[in-house]
Amino acid sequence: MANKTQKDIIKEIVLPSGKKAVIKEGEGRDFFWAYRNAGDPSEILRLLMVRLIEIDSEPLTEDGIDELPISDVMVLVKEFTEVFSPLSQQK
Repeated sequence: MANKTQKDIIKEIVLPSGKKAVIKEGEGRDFFWAYRNAGDPSEILRLLMVRLIEIDSEPLTEDGIDELPISDVMVLVKEFTEVFSPLSQQK
């Protein structure tokens, strides 16, 4: 099983705070982990982000995402959803 550090980087982002974030390639196991661990459907995106984003070369944690400046969180949500949107996938 591949771990988070072995996954391919899809996108690198410099956040408004100056921190460097990377979004890594996900797999079905990441989606199903988030689905199983979410208390409600609105948490699935948050848990997927925790699973697939690193900031300044460190894994993002549930506490870490809660403590980020809102401007960083908004950029991460925008970029993450654009990367994984079915509409953005090339055929």
